[in-house]
Amino acid sequence: MLWWMWIVLWTVLVLVSLAFIVGAVWGLVTKKALPALCEVEAFADDFTVRWNAAAQGASQPLRTPAEPAVFTPVNSARAAYSSGRDQRQTARLIRRMNRKDAKGQPQRLSDLRRAERKGLHHGPLV
Repeated sequence: MLWWMWIVLWTVLVLVSLAFIVGAVWGLVTKKALPALCEVEAFADDFTVRWNAAAQGASQPLRTPAEPAVFTPVNSARAAYSSGRDQRQTARLIRRMNRKDAKGQPQRLSDLRRAERKGLHHGPLV
């Protein structure tokens, strides 16, 4: 190979590599960094509004303080957890049965039995 072919080959190789790196950085900045910065900006704006409202003596605090779970009796904590779990399971069951009804798919037998135990009837659930 001639000596000038090596110069052309390496020049093209470096330019293609540089174009690839610039494209990768551009894609990273536009698809990841800018949306993250927009999210941070929205959070900062919201925080500034809430901070100024709290500084001017607004009645609502920045957040409602949670009750310390250390002082919650064990039985009431378990009852609250069980109640929440049952509500989530029932809501999931209703969504699944409604979705299968809407698609015209057969219901699962376990869903039907569980719905009967909970007092729900098969058909359009509300």
